[in-house]
Amino acid sequence: MKLGLTPVSPGVAQRGGLLRLVCIAVLLGAAMIGSTAMAQDTQWVQPTKPGEPLVWGRRDGIVFGLSSPGGIKGPRGLIRVGVFVPDATGPQLLNFIAVEPVIEGPGQRFDRMAFSEMENSELDPGLRGKRMWVHSDGGPNERGGTLETLRVGDSTIERLSVRIDVEKFTHNGAHVYVIASIESDHPGELRLSTFAEKDSPPIEEFALTATMGNYERLRLLWLKDRVVDSRELFANYPWPTKWRMETGDDFAEKENYPLSEMLRTGDGDAIVFCTSSEADPKHSPGNESAHWTYTLPKITQYWRIPGHEVEPDLRVRVNARHMYWASASPILGGVAFENFEVRQRFVQGQTSMFGITQQEPWVFYHGLSHLTPPAAGPLATQGKTDQ
Repeated sequence: MKLGLTPVSPGVAQRGGLLRLVCIAVLLGAAMIGSTAMAQDTQWVQPTKPGEPLVWGRRDGIVFGLSSPGGIKGPRGLIRVGVFVPDATGPQLLNFIAVEPVIEGPGQRFDRMAFSEMENSELDPGLRGKRMWVHSDGGPNERGGTLETLRVGDSTIERLSVRIDVEKFTHNGAHVYVIASIESDHPGELRLSTFAEKDSPPIEEFALTATMGNYERLRLLWLKDRVVDSRELFANYPWPTKWRMETGDDFAEKENYPLSEMLRTGDGDAIVFCTSSEADPKHSPGNESAHWTYTLPKITQYWRIPGHEVEPDLRVRVNARHMYWASASPILGGVAFENFEVRQRFVQGQTSMFGITQQEPWVFYHGLSHLTPPAAGPLATQGKTDQ
């Protein structure tokens, strides 16, 4: 099955605060030419009545969801990201997106940072993970999100948007929300626009991180002119001899990769891909008995930052693990990237895209920077499962 995704061809990138404000206005509905009635396109997925799972998106692309009865399973405090595949009764989980605001102030970045899935909830005492919910606007089907018909140049598209409110963080006091949306002409991209509430301390960075790369066993990070292999990057890393979840010391990371090392499109967008090193991870030897059995086709995951949203300090950050989370089970095939994200200075309404495609990066990508499959190196080891 193909996910129905096509290469990105965004509009001409421009810089400046005015353009950003215009983009925010469009996202919030200023450019709406249709109504917020039910979707006419049968590819749309959204809850239509109380009690239905909180899942939104496209059958031919990407879906996202929140913790809810019958919804995509997973811990609290995380936005679920998934896809539809043949013979499945519903959308299947691919990854999670965590919300990690960093407030301004002295001291180390880590000390000013909060983690949506790690903090205990104050709204739901005794539960771990901040509460996330659909913003209440008093509409007849507020849980379903807002479906708009938009005029883009000479074309008409649909956009489904959901405002996700996030419980105020305890560690740093950050109070934020996210508007998640998908457009019908880019069904494989989840647009994530980030905002700070008026009562929040000033935000330095608003990190959104894809947190479960170990599930697909993502090992190849595609940058300009090179591919970074997690097994080579952490080949000599001194992993702890005993798993201790409470200290989190099974995570390893090195330097971030700056904007100058990211791929760029002709319109100025910055993009970075992450893929499995395996030709077909669902059918790799040992997958069926792995701690996390991968059940989907091979999917290229990526972050794309529109050119007008790029700040000079934009950078790519990954970390890695050699054992599956909350277990003492080695990751099938060796060290894999777990968190995959981009970071940059926060601006109200800042937008980034988390995307998926079944195309390999060198097929999907059309840009100015060099990207071709290397003749030797990481891709030559596809399919190996040595531990």
